[in-house]
Amino acid sequence: YHTCGLRADGAAVCWGGDSHGNYFGQTTPPTGTFTSISAGGYHTCGVRSNGAVECWGANWEGQTTPPTGAFTSISVGGYHICGLRSNGAAVCWGSNGEGQSTPPTGVSPTATPTLTPTATTTRDDSGAPIPTPTATTTRADVPTPTPTRTATRIPTPATGNANARITYLEAQSRAQQEQITTLRNQVETQNGLIASLSSLIDRLTARLDALDSGSASTTPTATPTPTNTPVTTPTSTPTSTSIPTATPTRASASTLAPGCIRSISLGWLTGAWNADCLSDKTPPGAQTGTRYARFFTFTLDDPSFVSVKITSNDVADTYLYLLEGVGNAGSVVNRGATRIDAVADERLQPGAYTIEATTYDLETAGNFTLTFEARAQ
Repeated sequence: YHTCGLRADGAAVCWGGDSHGNYFGQTTPPTGTFTSISAGGYHTCGVRSNGAVECWGANWEGQTTPPTGAFTSISVGGYHICGLRSNGAAVCWGSNGEGQSTPPTGVSPTATPTLTPTATTTRDDSGAPIPTPTATTTRADVPTPTPTRTATRIPTPATGNANARITYLEAQSRAQQEQITTLRNQVETQNGLIASLSSLIDRLTARLDALDSGSASTTPTATPTPTNTPVTTPTSTPTSTSIPTATPTRASASTLAPGCIRSISLGWLTGAWNADCLSDKTPPGAQTGTRYARFFTFTLDDPSFVSVKITSNDVADTYLYLLEGVGNAGSVVNRGATRIDAVADERLQPGAYTIEATTYDLETAGNFTLTFEARAQ
């Protein structure tokens, strides 16, 4: 959860993992210079210019208690560290639950034979020395073992070990809670933006309806061909006889509470299921029981093709009904699990309609997005 690097001057700099760093200090390196640095699970180690290793951070497995002596390089793991001595021997310390801190034995530098000339003095009968230099070869096939220190870890007391793990879990839980809170705030912000856009669309639609109504006397006598999707019922009815008006031809009784039903315009909106609004229908093949539902109404002024789509990250099995009239008691015109598509040559006639959004799942709450499209051609 953290990263470390070395500056050009050898100073160590670490960042990240604040929720853990507050307790273990793995992102707070000591002063001084290093020749190399390596970051692990919740600890960090570096090699000083004299080869000594210094570690900081969590130490519940002894991973920040390195052995003495010089190293040429180190590599830090999750809960253990390994390093190389100048003679090539590997030394590890820290957690050893899988044998990761017990390197293989018998690894040593390759022996290089050496020649040592030895002079032998030979004397004649009178005692005078006769120089007869000879050379003998002495091999060092088996190098003299270089004493190495085996890292001996002093186990952290059980109580301290447990407390360190509890502290880590608490810090991790707080970090997750902060992420959840951030995500919730983002969702609320997006929902607010969606609601503002939906309200703006409704106001613009109402304004267009009012403008159409006020200019009725100057509208040409030809009936205009609709080129976009239907709009909501205008607040005032045009008085010109040359413009047809849409009067709902279907009506249905509704037993819905006012909060369960709302109007829908072109585009998309978000909604949520809860126990306040129920469906009186059972999707094909679904289990009979109580289901939550939401209802959305719209009015067609001209024959139109209608498409509806529903998506949800909270509920896996959704279902849609397209009903005649306003409310939940009209006849079912079309239905589908995730979408209702317009069928060629089957345009809906002018009138009021209701979209019922429900699920296959019994008593399942959650959020959803509904997309509504309508076209005359």
